[in-house]
Parts: sequence; structure tokens; C-alpha cells
Amino acid sequence: MSVVISDSQSGKIFLLSKGADEAILPLAYSGQQIKTFVDAVDKYAQLGLRTLCLGWRELSLEEYLEWSRLFKEANSALVDREWKVAEVCQKLEHTLDILGISAIEDRLQDGVPETIEILRQSGINFWMLTGDKQSTAIQIALLCNLISSEPKGQLLYINGKTEDEVARSLERVLLTMRITSSEPKELAFVVDGWALEIILTRYKEAFTELAVLSKTAICCRVTPSQKAQLVKLLKSCDYRTLAIGDGGNDVRMIQQAHIGVGISGREGLQAARAADYSIGKFRFLKRLILVHGRYSYNRTAFLSQYSFYKSLLICFIQILFSFVSGIAGTSLFNSVSLMAYNVFYTSIPVLTTVLDKDLSEKTVTQNPEILLYCQAGRLLNPSTFAGWFGRSLISGNCCFLNHHSCLCQ
Repeated sequence: MSVVISDSQSGKIFLLSKGADEAILPLAYSGQQIKTFVDAVDKYAQLGLRTLCLGWRELSLEEYLEWSRLFKEANSALVDREWKVAEVCQKLEHTLDILGISAIEDRLQDGVPETIEILRQSGINFWMLTGDKQSTAIQIALLCNLISSEPKGQLLYINGKTEDEVARSLERVLLTMRITSSEPKELAFVVDGWALEIILTRYKEAFTELAVLSKTAICCRVTPSQKAQLVKLLKSCDYRTLAIGDGGNDVRMIQQAHIGVGISGREGLQAARAADYSIGKFRFLKRLILVHGRYSYNRTAFLSQYSFYKSLLICFIQILFSFVSGIAGTSLFNSVSLMAYNVFYTSIPVLTTVLDKDLSEKTVTQNPEILLYCQAGRLLNPSTFAGWFGRSLISGNCCFLNHHSCLCQ
């Protein structure tokens, strides 16, 4: 990100830029020694710190006026406005004087490693999508138990400076995943934004296969649009996706997922407002999925099938009555009976199910494997629906025959 400022006293115009080392350091003027800055970035990244490079240069009045004219033209364009504005901005971002490197510690919230570990036991896979540097992302993944504390040999890297190098790297990682897919040892792959851009454009099919085989992935230096593309890719693999984030860069990803969860906090409320659910801390995700998610699935599965059951039940009774009455076209039930049937007679199961908890919250959180039962769709599938259909048919026959036999007597 860059800004143009003017000194109110001297009238001098300056360009101030900040960004990732890959974006800022290549813009340094040719005479500046940047090796010191590169070493500092690597050192801070290995400590798990988030880094930013800072640079500046002075602009002449003529250069600024010419750029300002081009910027106004690009900003008023009706077609490809964003691309034209970005192209004009790049005209100023060159021969920067690197001021230095900033490094901050973005501490993990309490309970993040434990939450990830418990959710993994329930059969949930994790992908980490971040704009941080690769080494920083790996350190954070280690701290939050996303990958093992002994990652040597367990991390597979997809990288390269050219399209051919990225293709060979992807093929090597995919082959390794195929070979080790049946082994208990879990592998994770690491990919950066540059390689990901090539993969999503040219090798999407191979990457889709890799996504199916992988339980853990670390995607670093990714843009907000790439985050959304990855979520869309996983949705195409018939996965149910949940995206969680806390910043404005996560909004597109959150909106693309089946379930979006926003964390409200220091990063603002953009993610929380765009999400389906908003939580205060990452550790609350455990309760949201294991407790509320499971209860919601059980209640939805019962109520949806029960609604079909009670509707089919009264339909079958009416069909049987039509045969007995010689298809006379008259209804066995009057309007009051039909209203009472839905409001009074069949409402008790609905009310009890809404408040029903088959297992205590403590039991569910201490045994996350219970969620696998829900993921398998054991309570809501064609066979369970057929069972409810059969119950409605049998119940309808029993009710009508019992009523008919009483009338005959």
C-alpha cells in the first residue's frame, strides 16, 4: 500500500510505501544494499513474527502532476477501472529508499491449539489461508498444532519461479500424497500465492485431486480473491466448507463458504458482519460446531422428516376414505379438524424436539468423535426418509381401519 503526502512547510511531495518483502524490496533503487533487510525478514519470520517493509522516495512536482492526471483518468474509467488504477499507481512505485523492517508478534488467542486438536478428532480437516510469509505461516501452524512439532519430512512444498517448475513441484507432491494416502502418517503441503495463481489457472484438476487427498494445507501469501477461489474449489469436491476469519481480507472467503464464521475483535467487524455466525474468540468454534451444530442437525433431521410424516399420514387416511366412499370427492375432515391437527394434535413432538438434548454438552465436547455420526448423514438420508414414509403409511392404515371398524360395528 502506498500514499502520496505533501509537507505543508517545505512543499515537498513524498511517496510512502509499505508491504510484504517480496513486493517492496524489488522496488529499491539499484545502489541500495538490501541483503541486510532480507536477512532481517527471514530472522523475524522464523520467530513467527509478522513483518512489513517500509520505503519512500521524493517526487518532483512535474512527476506528481502528471501522475495525478493519469490517476483521475483511470479512476473515472467505466471499463477495467481497478486494473487501470493499479497500473497507474505502479508508475510511482519504483526506486524506493528502504527505510527498514517492522516485526510484530500477533499472539495466538487462548485455546486455539486445543480447539484445532478436538475438531480434528471429529473428522474435520483444516486449511490455513494467510497473507503472511511462508516461514511465518509455518511457525504459526506449529504453534497452533496445525502441523506436527517435527515437520521435517512431513511438509511438502509446491513452489517454483516458472510455470514448468510449479508443474513439476505439484506433480511431485501429488505423487507423494497418492503413495502415502493409506499410511497413518499425515502429510501437509505448503503453497504460496505465486504458485497458487499458476495452479488455479493451468492445473486445477491436479490440484483438486490433491485437495481431496490432503487433510492439512498451508497457503501463504494468498490474496482475498485466492482465498475465495480455494473455498470454491473445495466446495466442488463435495466437501462442506466452513471459513473463519477476523479481517476484511477474509470477507470474500467467508461469503463463499457453506458456513461463514467471523471473529469480532481487534481487526474490526467486517468479517463478523459478513458471516453467518459471529463469535468473540476462536475457541468458541468448538462449542459452535460440536454442541450447537450437532443439536441443530439432530433437530433439523427429525423435524423435516416428521413434517412429511404427519402430512402423509392425513393424506393416506383421506385416500383410503375416498376408496370406501366410492370416490365421492367429499373430505373426511372439516376445516376445524385440519387446523386442530396441525396446531394441537401434532405440535407436541415439534415443541419437545426444539428443546431436546439427547446428550449433555459435556459429553459431546469430551467425545468429539460423536460428530462423525452426523457427518455420515445417519439421521437424514433416503433410507431414513423411506422409513418415515413407511411409518406414515402404516399409521394411516391403522387409524383408518380402526375408525372404519368402529363405525361398522
